[in-house]
Amino acid sequence: MLTRLYIENFALIERVEVEFGPGLNVVTGETGAGKSVLLGALDSILGGAARADCVRAGADRCVVEGLFEFSADADGPVIEKLSGLDIDLEEGQLALRREIRASGRGRAFANGLTLPLRRLKEVGAILVDLCGQHEHQSLLDVPSHARFLDESGGLADQTRVVLQRWRTLQQCREALTRTHRDRQELQQQEELRRFQLAEIRAIAPEPGEEDGLEREVEILENQTELVQGADQLYQELYQGEASTVEQLGQVRRRLGRLAEIDPSLTRQAGTADELLYAVEDLAADLRRYVNSLDADPQRLERAHERLLELRRLKQKYDRPLEGVVALAVELEGREHRLQELDGVISEAESANSAAAEEFAHACLSQSAQRGQAAESLAGSVAEGLRSLGMPHAAFRVHRQRVEDAEGLVEEGRRRYRADENGMESVEFLISANAGEEPRSLARIASGGEISRIMLVLKEIIAAGDVVSTLVFDEIDVGISGRIAASVGARLERLGCSHQLIVITHLPQIASLARQHYSVRKKEAGGRTQTEVLELDETARREEIAGLLAGESISNTARQHAREMLE
Repeated sequence: MLTRLYIENFALIERVEVEFGPGLNVVTGETGAGKSVLLGALDSILGGAARADCVRAGADRCVVEGLFEFSADADGPVIEKLSGLDIDLEEGQLALRREIRASGRGRAFANGLTLPLRRLKEVGAILVDLCGQHEHQSLLDVPSHARFLDESGGLADQTRVVLQRWRTLQQCREALTRTHRDRQELQQQEELRRFQLAEIRAIAPEPGEEDGLEREVEILENQTELVQGADQLYQELYQGEASTVEQLGQVRRRLGRLAEIDPSLTRQAGTADELLYAVEDLAADLRRYVNSLDADPQRLERAHERLLELRRLKQKYDRPLEGVVALAVELEGREHRLQELDGVISEAESANSAAAEEFAHACLSQSAQRGQAAESLAGSVAEGLRSLGMPHAAFRVHRQRVEDAEGLVEEGRRRYRADENGMESVEFLISANAGEEPRSLARIASGGEISRIMLVLKEIIAAGDVVSTLVFDEIDVGISGRIAASVGARLERLGCSHQLIVITHLPQIASLARQHYSVRKKEAGGRTQTEVLELDETARREEIAGLLAGESISNTARQHAREMLE
């Protein structure tokens, strides 16, 4: 509930702080004292329009703050809705603040964090219903009529089912659209994929192949030098005069003779043998190497061409040769992706069809229940309005469907549009006078009529109503006596489940308040100011006596006021 309202430099209000309580809070005061200013300030922190001329003359800005307190048990649905708007409470409290500058610019805050005005409006709609001549009030918002109807008929669970199945259907549609898009993109890429794969397969690169070809080209380009050098080494080691083999042979023979004389040289003679065999093996390897070299110009040309092919692939795909080989593997992996996506699309289409069928079933069930609820609500509201001074009032709940060949819901071989709110729009129609056809409530009802309709509606849906603070303005316009007492009794009953803030001129209503506030004008420093006073029992009796008697308060009026309060 709203526990504190602080207003600074708003119109005639220089500085006012009001602490509201639970149940019925009544605000009284003479015409022009500033009661509408008080409501205008409250409306501003609920996201209502606020212009620069709201700023008190001489001030650079006005500030309005409202503190709302919540109980986790009683206000669970409200807290959940606020959480859905990313509004977090601090120790069970929410502080809304609105600043409006004389320049016309303004800012809004929730618990100290900046809040866009659009979001402030959404938050305000959850917290407070303003009933009277205020743009903020929900009865002027035709889309909210479906919520009133559903709450009056106890359809909250069915409405939740429709919303959940709508969300499921949207998820299925998005998944199907995404899968179709993936397949289309893959189909468009298929020709390119096949071309690239065929090109890479035709060249058939292998990891490390480029390094091997580069070594081969270097060998082939220097083949003459390699043949001549290897052959010359072979000659020096084995064939030529004074070759290494010949010289080692002489060394071996001489060591052998010496070892016959001195056996200690036997090991050295063995080493000479090993050296001789090693040189002979080396010479043989060089001979084989020379014979293996093939002076084939075509082989060199082929190696050059192969290197060019590999380098073109690397340049075209902008990756090393190993990356090109990996790309071929990846392209091959996509070969069956289209077939896989066809299977995924088939599953997604089945899920979408099932979700659409469940959603349509939920909408039809909701529509049937709404039909019953609409009849009951229309009768209850009309009866309630008659007891509140509108004897000729006719109230209708107009439900309208829109045919659409592509609609989601089919009934009687016709298809209808549907969304998260169901398959029909809901609008309240009213005729306040006998013989007139009911017309749109939002267009023709006066502030007082709207307040009385809201009172009846809120009383009907009290148990399931999420909005816990109701503000009634002009509810007493054109009524008195028995009707005023009836209005007061209904407000008192509604105050058992809601916090009510009621602006009234009627003593029958004011006498029922739990908290009573008086709005008055005073002069200070040569300027007019509006002040709001919370009245004690004595002041309440005087205020109610004034409502009964007017300017001249008699003892009889005071006695009557005392009796009303008792």
